[in-house]
Amino acid sequence: MKNLILSMLVLCISLLPLNASVYKGQKYFKKNCLSCHGKALVFVTEKSYDQWMKYLDVNGDVIYNLHNNVDEAALSMKYFNSQKYRISIGHYRDFFLEYANDTGNIPACE
Repeated sequence: MKNLILSMLVLCISLLPLNASVYKGQKYFKKNCLSCHGKALVFVTEKSYDQWMKYLDVNGDVIYNLHNNVDEAALSMKYFNSQKYRISIGHYRDFFLEYANDTGNIPACE
């Protein structure tokens, strides 16, 4: 019984960082995308879950390609070519999918 409780406690603690990725995605959006795309939650709710899934492939290549040959995004390409972008794509995915317009999720605040 003691081992079961300890195992459950370890499992719960180990899953805590997974929940924070939605918030990290919002934080990264505000830091890296806000100047071009405007308010995060307005931008995110413009697309459905399925639409975001198409944009947010495993490596973030679709979003990268959308920005790559756009003059307005030229300054952003330093970020898109960095390892930081590749590492943070999972957090963007969690944030965008959490608040897609067909999920019914409404954030408390921006």
